[in-house]
Amino acid sequence: MSLDIINKNWKLGVLLVPGYNFAEMSHIIEPLKVANHRLGHTLYEWQLFSLNGGPTMSSCGMQVETLALTAAWSLSQLDALVICATNTIYQLPVQGFTAPLKHLARSGALMGGVGTGAYYLYLSGLLDDCRWTIDHRHLDELRQQGATPNRAIFNVNNNRFTCQGGSTSLDMMLHIIHLHHGKSVAIAVAEEMNCATLRTPKEHRLDNKINPYGWPNALQQVACLMENNIDEPLSLSEISQYAGLGKRQIQRLFKVYIGISPSTYYLEKRLNHAHKLLFESKYTVENIAIRCGFSSLPSFYKCYKKRFGLPPLKARHQKALMWSA
Repeated sequence: MSLDIINKNWKLGVLLVPGYNFAEMSHIIEPLKVANHRLGHTLYEWQLFSLNGGPTMSSCGMQVETLALTAAWSLSQLDALVICATNTIYQLPVQGFTAPLKHLARSGALMGGVGTGAYYLYLSGLLDDCRWTIDHRHLDELRQQGATPNRAIFNVNNNRFTCQGGSTSLDMMLHIIHLHHGKSVAIAVAEEMNCATLRTPKEHRLDNKINPYGWPNALQQVACLMENNIDEPLSLSEISQYAGLGKRQIQRLFKVYIGISPSTYYLEKRLNHAHKLLFESKYTVENIAIRCGFSSLPSFYKCYKKRFGLPPLKARHQKALMWSA
């Protein structure tokens, strides 16, 4: 998403699903209020919505008054809508949301999701062709279903903004303020909210699933950076900058703990993801190549065949024959 410096009021709708996380809602609104104070005038406005309007209960038992989503649907001046939902996709009511969300997206509103709120955008087909994430507890499950959420703490691109929930909703809003008004304003807002640092979409949540081999934290961080940036591979210089490590230090870590170079490891990660998409999704080979960071289709074919022994189309065809036999 390209967010230019704004000189008009940015009107945000916050869509609350019953059982939403009250802290996440606050993390969306409070940075905007602080930014208005720092800027000396109102550039951010917000309104709370629910599907049908009225009092909406949070997971902690607190409730707030909301307008019906259909009211947001008719507000052409709404610049963005972000969805705050429950902690699990299995408790999400889904009926009635898709049509108004699609309508708002078509009207040009930016669409966002906090934690499982991103699931509504996914079900509505509003996360195609963009990088997105969701509550970390559902990442692997959705990937097995052919979805493509990444492990970034938040993503802001192609008129969509999503985060993993919890404190990452604050990180995401600080990043949006940064894009709107520059780093100095975002830092001032972060300081007033006792937030230690501005985090970037390249950062990630660390957990044991990502580090099954007991790697040192530095190597784990680099591996997660690669995992989070499959579609747009980072250069070693960029990885070095984001991780705060020297290029030689990164190369040494890979040699000692994995036995291969960082570039080889990164390529294998991308090819393994392509292999998974080839068999578990309906994407075309061209689309898979793009999603896995290959700008050249011949290059993708060559690398895939070298890694798996067959060209991608032939591999997919053989798999289909095996299942139909």
